[in-house]
Amino acid sequence: MAQPLVLKKKTKKPVLALVLAAGKGTRMKSSVPKVLHEIGGKPLLGHVLNAVNGADIHKIVVVAGHGEKQVRSFIGNQASVVRQFPQAGTGHAVLCAASALKHFQGLVLILPGDAPGVREETIREMVRIHKQSEAIATVLTACVKVPDGYGRIIRSGDQVAAIREELDAAEEERAICEINSGIYLFEIQVLLKHLRALKQNNRKKEYYLTDVVEALAEEGQIVRGFQVSNEEEVLGINSRVDLARAEKIMNQREIEKHQKNGVTIVSPDNTWIASGVTIGSDTVIFPFSWIESCVKIGSHCHVGPFATIRQGSKIGDQAVVGCFVEVVRSNIGKGSRVKHLTYLGDATLAENVNIGAGTITANYDGVKKQKTVVGKGAFIGSNTVLVAPIRIGQGAKTGAGSVVLGKQHVPAGKTVAGVPAKLIQRKSNSKKKI
Repeated sequence: MAQPLVLKKKTKKPVLALVLAAGKGTRMKSSVPKVLHEIGGKPLLGHVLNAVNGADIHKIVVVAGHGEKQVRSFIGNQASVVRQFPQAGTGHAVLCAASALKHFQGLVLILPGDAPGVREETIREMVRIHKQSEAIATVLTACVKVPDGYGRIIRSGDQVAAIREELDAAEEERAICEINSGIYLFEIQVLLKHLRALKQNNRKKEYYLTDVVEALAEEGQIVRGFQVSNEEEVLGINSRVDLARAEKIMNQREIEKHQKNGVTIVSPDNTWIASGVTIGSDTVIFPFSWIESCVKIGSHCHVGPFATIRQGSKIGDQAVVGCFVEVVRSNIGKGSRVKHLTYLGDATLAENVNIGAGTITANYDGVKKQKTVVGKGAFIGSNTVLVAPIRIGQGAKTGAGSVVLGKQHVPAGKTVAGVPAKLIQRKSNSKKKI
């Protein structure tokens, strides 16, 4: 008879996260480690680490293997790293981390490094429920329409009795739609004890972490399944097709977040917004716009169509970044307008600047990137080339088609024109007395 879920007083056991990121990802057919392939402008592993960090986890350990140097380089000081070599399954990966786990007293949260869709809220709730239950382990699961490629959850009542990998599953087990996400919570000392007893007892000759779940159930221990309603959270990445599917899902998630914050996205299916972007209310994003991570866009702005705003750029309130405009490492001030066919690289625009169609900042001198500074209320004529480093003064103007050479700074209130641009001297309008 199935044992009911018994809630107890919440324990204060700390949680260590162990992220498995050693796999090669053979089906990706890439020299890049699978977990470093990007969606939403961020590596898969980065999404997982962000979710873990947001869930109040005490410590993070990453298991690296294939492309270890690249993985370590990305992680930096975000987590501790242990090495798995050779890569002999998930159970072996956790065993490789045993030395980093053995002195830790509490719970271990195990996650795959290629599951970018998992939310910090889900992790937090899973930990909360586990701590309040009598379970020795908890498995994150989901019911999916097409379970192909996933391990199936074998239940006994409301408990998890086993997890059957697809290669080892019987025909009737393959018909089960509840799948294993690869995310687990274990009482750490119990886990370590059972890891040492694992055997290569399946077709791939690997050590499966899922065998620990079955062993615990056979002992009479309580193993719970924490089922999420949205299968997108458990989508794993094994191929470029999976990568594209996850990209679409994560982009839609970002867009919906901004829509809820008062941003108009005219065509969500034709707009790409990376994670980590800030957009103010009443801003309108027109179709085919590409906005990279760490971009800040103010309120009441217009962006696009066909605009590209690269990483780290800032757009002030009421500004316009229009059709076929690319903004790279640049700040655009409040009320400034960059409407058509323009490239702004390493530029700083003050308030109420007007940039004419076809303007280019020539920011690379062949050695390093140089900066362009445009003062408040300046007017840059169409097809102007601003050769950096250069400073355009407050209220200054350039004539259409001008080429303003580097270090030929334009004084405030003055007008330059020509190739190369020269100062235009205004004639006096005073009339001769009769």
